[in-house]
Amino acid sequence: MLALILAAATAPTDALGGAWTLPKGTGQAIVTGLYSTADSIFDAQANVAERPDFEKGTVSLLLEYGLTDRLTLLGTGEFGGERDGDLPAARPALFDASLGARLALFEDNGIVVSGQLSGRLERAQAVGDEGFAGLDWTAPQIEPRLLAGYGFSLGDYPAFVDTQAGYRLALGDGPDEIKLDVTFGIRPWDDILLLAQGFSTISAGGDGDSYAYHKAQGSLVYDLNERWSLQAGAFATVAGHNALRERGLISAVWYRF
Repeated sequence: MLALILAAATAPTDALGGAWTLPKGTGQAIVTGLYSTADSIFDAQANVAERPDFEKGTVSLLLEYGLTDRLTLLGTGEFGGERDGDLPAARPALFDASLGARLALFEDNGIVVSGQLSGRLERAQAVGDEGFAGLDWTAPQIEPRLLAGYGFSLGDYPAFVDTQAGYRLALGDGPDEIKLDVTFGIRPWDDILLLAQGFSTISAGGDGDSYAYHKAQGSLVYDLNERWSLQAGAFATVAGHNALRERGLISAVWYRF
């Protein structure tokens, strides 16, 4: 059950799941809706500065399946649209897609360590004199991750901590990225899970300006039954440089099979 809790803790970043793998022959599908806005940025000196209004809405799908008890396959896809000032960016087709696998490397006394490898494609929006000119697939990105989790009891309540460190390697133009994610979860009632999460992205290399953004998210997961759960929460970009200062809401429906 802890593996299902962790993998359901999706967010507006690319963290795909927790360190725990799914039992053989089991899986889950999670559909997440996200809405965010921004009217300011963190500039190159990490100071807050005004900018034209930004608005984004996306729907994403996460699929995970336990091929063996130690190996979980995963895939994601995202659809959506955004508006940057007066320029709309509709995404009528698949905007982001990834495939990967997570392998449990060590597990003992509530501690688990896993390795994850995924490949990713995204569609970049080109900007021309008349606004957004079209969508083109970028070069692939490869992302290895090291994940570590610990399940424990906090008083009478089941709890866990999950940490992840990843390096997203751009095979074409653009900088690589360092990914650092942490999740704390506690279940104060049998059917309710509370989550506090942090997500960081830091550019590494590349010819353009460096950037970084650090997001904090809180959410609640309510179990309708053994197969269906609902998640709702809010997130904000709390620090960074050359980054949007986003505020947003998420909601998710997930199904275990």
